[in-house]
Amino acid sequence: MTEEFEGEELGEEEESLLERLSTVKERIEYLLRKYPEARNSDFYLLILYIRHFVPELSKYIKFIPYEIIRKYDGLTETVRRARQLVQAEGKYLPTEPEVLRKRRRLAEKFRRVIPKL
Repeated sequence: MTEEFEGEELGEEEESLLERLSTVKERIEYLLRKYPEARNSDFYLLILYIRHFVPELSKYIKFIPYEIIRKYDGLTETVRRARQLVQAEGKYLPTEPEVLRKRRRLAEKFRRVIPKL
């Protein structure tokens, strides 16, 4: 199973990893073992995961040193929270109906479980 992207074939090591590490948990454990800095940054861990295990996306992400990534570690959560606030106001809701349904169901569960203060 040789995947190609932008004229490059996956190296033997990358192909072996894809075959040997079949679950997300196994892959995360591998990355945390090989790249100790990833233990401190979910953002860095995500970038590494994409680079190693998602060939279709990895061709768009070049190597970014941890020293640079760590400056933006909270960015993913900050962006998620800001999107959530904007959408809670009813603005710029998801364009995919299934995403909207899932988020509404989750919000309803939270409303039932967490009493209003």
